[in-house]
Amino acid sequence: MRPQDRCWRIRSGEIGTIFVDATHTAKTGARTGAQTVVRGLLWGLSKSGVNLQIMRWSKWRHGLLPLNRMQNGRLGVVQRIEGVRSKSPAGAWLVLPEIIYGNRALRVIDHARWRKMRVAAIFHDAIPLSHPDLTRPDAVERHPEFMRALCRTDLVIAVSDSAAEQFRAFAQRNGQRLPPLSVCRLPGELVGEKRCAAKDVNFFGPVRLLCVSTLDPRKNHKTLLEAFELACAAISSPAELHLVGDRYEDAELIVDLVKRAAARNRSVTWHGRATDDQLSEFYRDCDFTVYPSLVEGFGLPIVESLWNRRPCICANFGEMAEIAKDGGCLTCDVRDPLQLSEAMVALATQPALRKKLINEIERREPRTWIDYAVEICEKLRKAS
Repeated sequence: MRPQDRCWRIRSGEIGTIFVDATHTAKTGARTGAQTVVRGLLWGLSKSGVNLQIMRWSKWRHGLLPLNRMQNGRLGVVQRIEGVRSKSPAGAWLVLPEIIYGNRALRVIDHARWRKMRVAAIFHDAIPLSHPDLTRPDAVERHPEFMRALCRTDLVIAVSDSAAEQFRAFAQRNGQRLPPLSVCRLPGELVGEKRCAAKDVNFFGPVRLLCVSTLDPRKNHKTLLEAFELACAAISSPAELHLVGDRYEDAELIVDLVKRAAARNRSVTWHGRATDDQLSEFYRDCDFTVYPSLVEGFGLPIVESLWNRRPCICANFGEMAEIAKDGGCLTCDVRDPLQLSEAMVALATQPALRKKLINEIERREPRTWIDYAVEICEKLRKAS
């Protein structure tokens, strides 16, 4: 059965309109992992035939309102229905896919309760609690409040098993109510972009490495740059490292580190923020990717790389290793510049290894945002 058919049956029979709060994502062009999930979820729902209403929180009206035309355009989603303020949302689901700091999370949940709506939340990670040294101070301070607010929802859908365990442990440790907790793993599809063809194993031109990551302390750029310098010294053919991703708030030291590396080595290029179509081109041009993150709730750039049929070097621990175990990745201790450089050299100089990983990618089951949206619908239906 097609995903569209499955979701249509859910829509027509059991869950009605799905409201999604996309307040922050509708205002920004940033492409963090959480915002990628918001856009992907909305795109998947809009393509699956469900009644969808994308909302924003109005602090002036103390309520949820439909997006205006400019905000809808920024999300690139055509909604299936017009305004619903005249229709009763009682019993409908409100989905919260964003990380919401401040008192807005509680206000949105209270507003939904007043409208007799049910509330589901997408939970990304508890990294500000588990790794405060790698997180900006305001997130460390405010993330517990956000997680306590999610304990008041009717359903929490984590992006991975490890994220679910983090949420469960937080609720138990802090004496909070634990709502029904489920897991829905993320796809690697780039919204609206075709999947890249596998690249021929060809070592006659420069070897192009791609790292898609916000310039963020936990993404481990310092070790990445050190490892790339070591790899360049060991590879006879030219090598290029392309960094794609926006700067993280309060991470100027990493921005300066990357800028100095690019000024010192013309083989290093930081491209900054990229749209999905630009990102698709970066994947198409690269030979393989490197994602040396130290900790993740999921690890979206890894599955994006695999979706685009590009092998990925990533950590041999944490959620990264969980993704890698199904094939297509070369894992190592990314905290060690020497091990990371050896992995780069191996993929750059061993055609048989790269071909093996490409074959493993082809055996993996590809997953789309429509698949993700359908699974979310199924979880909402079961919790209704």
